[in-house]
Amino acid sequence: MCVRSQPQTTNHRPPTMIRVHDRTFRPFIRKEEIEEMVQNIADAVNRDFSGRELTLVVILRGAMVFASDLMRRLNMPVTVEVLRASSYRDQMSSPGTVSLDDVVPDIVGRHVLIVEDIVDSGTTMRELIKHFSSYEPASLNVVALLSKPELHQGRIQIDYVGREIAPDFVVGYGMDYAGQGRNLDSIWIVDESNT
Repeated sequence: MCVRSQPQTTNHRPPTMIRVHDRTFRPFIRKEEIEEMVQNIADAVNRDFSGRELTLVVILRGAMVFASDLMRRLNMPVTVEVLRASSYRDQMSSPGTVSLDDVVPDIVGRHVLIVEDIVDSGTTMRELIKHFSSYEPASLNVVALLSKPELHQGRIQIDYVGREIAPDFVVGYGMDYAGQGRNLDSIWIVDESNT
């Protein structure tokens, strides 16, 4: 038996609002804009690390989508390590304490690029940089798709950033709210007027 799907209509319009758990989100950064941001970051990394092997340390879980798209655009040999790090107290705010996996990737003498989805207060990133610096990498750089400079507590090292945004909560493209929304191919911003 052959099953045929109905042809897709071309009149499909993306939603203007979505609901994730108890919050409403509106469109913020379109898929095409994200692709351009990732390509611009990849171009800069390719230029800066030309001829060198690079170790990506991907911070789980939020950065996995970004890291996957980024690494496919890199021209040099790439090794991938993953690390779970967290500083979220509830679903939307950080208490200031950082939890890291016990597993330490082998980074001694390597060029390391920490890949993060978003830098909020910078507490997690500051702890990651301190942690990895003690293992004597050849170089240690940070890439974040998004950064919220208004929330940064002190100076934060971010060598490559896709876009700086306001302190509003976002979901999609790997970033979640209460475990959901990571699979969205665009980024959505919380709409407090509808929540």
